[in-house]
Amino acid sequence: MTTVFSTLIKSVFVVCMALATLSCDGDSKSEQPKIESSAYLQTTTVKGENTSCAVVLRAQQGMEYTVTVSSVGDWCRFSNGATTLSATMETTDKVVYVYFDKNPNGESREADVEVSFSDGVFAALHFTQQSYDASITFSREWPELPTCDDDSYIYLSHYADMGVKSNVRNYTVCFDPKYRASMWVAYPLHTSHTTGDATRKDYFGYDPSVSTSYQANLSRSYTGRYDRGHQIPAADRKCTQTMMDQTFYATNMTPQASNFNQHLWGYLEGYVRGMACADTLYVVTGAWFDGNRDSSVASTTTDASGNVCPIPTDYFKLLLRTTAGNTKKRVQDITDASELKAIGFWLSHRDSGSDISIKSEYCMSISDIERITGFEFFPMIDESIAQQVKSQCNPSAWNINQ
Repeated sequence: MTTVFSTLIKSVFVVCMALATLSCDGDSKSEQPKIESSAYLQTTTVKGENTSCAVVLRAQQGMEYTVTVSSVGDWCRFSNGATTLSATMETTDKVVYVYFDKNPNGESREADVEVSFSDGVFAALHFTQQSYDASITFSREWPELPTCDDDSYIYLSHYADMGVKSNVRNYTVCFDPKYRASMWVAYPLHTSHTTGDATRKDYFGYDPSVSTSYQANLSRSYTGRYDRGHQIPAADRKCTQTMMDQTFYATNMTPQASNFNQHLWGYLEGYVRGMACADTLYVVTGAWFDGNRDSSVASTTTDASGNVCPIPTDYFKLLLRTTAGNTKKRVQDITDASELKAIGFWLSHRDSGSDISIKSEYCMSISDIERITGFEFFPMIDESIAQQVKSQCNPSAWNINQ
């Protein structure tokens, strides 16, 4: 009887172990599901002043793919100038950018994008680039100011007294009513801007130069864990109380994930202040709404009035100054590319925790950021050296060594 019972116990144990093994195998397989190959365009309608369109690929790691672009007049291309691009998926998600020029021709134009994967999956995509009126401009002889030629944006500059000077420029915005936020904010930065007696009053109010119907009501912060994030930081304008108070206008704000705003982005702002020089550092800070969204950041939030406010997918900063820092030369008078240094930063908007590391992987050339955004930055650089300066991406020249 004991032998029979012992044999029965052993049999039950073997069956249980087998079931457990099958269960573990099933879990292992469920953790690594097969990814179906697919491709889509981030947008099927591109603004006339934009110069890139993103093709989003998703496939199994190691999958080979080919992307081909075609258009009447051959106006689309990849970064290497070719119209066909073949590669292997290094990760399961990848973005391939198609580049082209602005379209001020008065008529929209169309392009086709074909994507084929080595598993036989094929996608036929199509996008349209609209036209824009190139005669619409907002022009000032300020080195930091991007070219402004889209009438769907609101361009305005803020001024204030500074020392013995009156009506000194503070900063300029390119405000998009659709997003209730500025696409970029441009400003000069000098040690004279960052020293003074101005103090934060944290009064977040409407910009008096823009209809309140377009702006976010920021009498309280955005809903959720999103701060009222400055594009030009308040600490960049300690010189006068008026200049600092102007940085709290709603047109200078975007909804930023709290950890990102208070740690990584805040540290980058401090780093930029440290790059100021006697010749003036020129800065453009921007928000981007069309990138790949990090899962830690929602697509929208709401303001104090319940208005829906889109949340940026990415942020960028662009810096330009003389290399020596004390030449007393105007940017537009320089014709030797080595006398200017420039760099860009492109950061995915995310809950970055307590991280404050400014890494070289965040660095990008101004030319590359122009291709992504469609904006033309620092147009006052002499044409003979503009390409050389805007192509710079040398983190170590800006004391970034990680």
